[in-house]
Amino acid sequence: EAMAAAEETTPAELQRLLEVQKAALRERGPPSVRERERRLDVMVQLLLANEDDLVAAVTADFGVRPREVTRFADVLMALEAFKAARAGVRSWCRPERRRVDFPFNVVGATNSVEYQPKGVVGVVAPWNYPIMLLLTPVASAFAAGDAVLLKPSELAPRTALLIARLVNGAYDESIARVVLGGPETSAALAALPLDHLVFTGSTRVGKLVAAACARNLTPTTLELGGKCPVIVGRRADVTACAKRVVHGKILNSGQTCLAPDYVFVEESVRDAFVEAFERTIADMFPHGVLGSGDYASIISAAHGDRLRALVAEAKSAGCR
Repeated sequence: EAMAAAEETTPAELQRLLEVQKAALRERGPPSVRERERRLDVMVQLLLANEDDLVAAVTADFGVRPREVTRFADVLMALEAFKAARAGVRSWCRPERRRVDFPFNVVGATNSVEYQPKGVVGVVAPWNYPIMLLLTPVASAFAAGDAVLLKPSELAPRTALLIARLVNGAYDESIARVVLGGPETSAALAALPLDHLVFTGSTRVGKLVAAACARNLTPTTLELGGKCPVIVGRRADVTACAKRVVHGKILNSGQTCLAPDYVFVEESVRDAFVEAFERTIADMFPHGVLGSGDYASIISAAHGDRLRALVAEAKSAGCR
């Protein structure tokens, strides 16, 4: 379901928000530790108070997704990031003394490192874990004293709209703002002179993001899609291997950056591995996958078509 055009954040509004946040940092200076703790506490309470609504929004965006998966992999993991930052922020902000070398040490010089906020941090998040991957970078940014501009995925529009309502209602725009839209909005955000940008997504789009950020020398953190092969040798416990591969692939229907993508199996144990794999699936879903409610939907028709094409290609190459 596409996001309505009226809900999309314009490039002009993105520029305005950036200027508001940068101006606030210049005028107020780095936020105090107490203020950073307050910002973290607000997000903890936001997640706890709206957990059911967040789970329902993600479920609606996927069509079918086990509620337990969303609670654990999205809400709980985001919550733990903010709790960890809340516990550590006071010590993280503390200046660190450094050794003074000769000749300055003999004249009473001192040396220390004081950690300062970067400024405005942008976050462009994907759809597969639309809460956790959008909000966990915010925990570090708030602990560091940064302001944030957050762009959730348009492929999870209900979740994006809910997070925008919650975050934008809880924080002043000089501290945090969720912006909405499609790829054009993400590109416009990446093109701004941010102080840091966090992007999670495909390698192809990551290259575009890096190129856009390079124009302003914006530092980036890029968590890009990769391949996760499994190698099974003849001395392996094929039953245990099959179970582990299935569990890794079943979570969110394999729509996870760490999910195993393919398996290289030594010829002598190939059939045993395939049998163990099929047996594990049958044990997990005795009445079949469809309609079980425990197997997440593929996020969109386009993604489903791509997966079917990959399966067809693999079969034509002799894979099982």
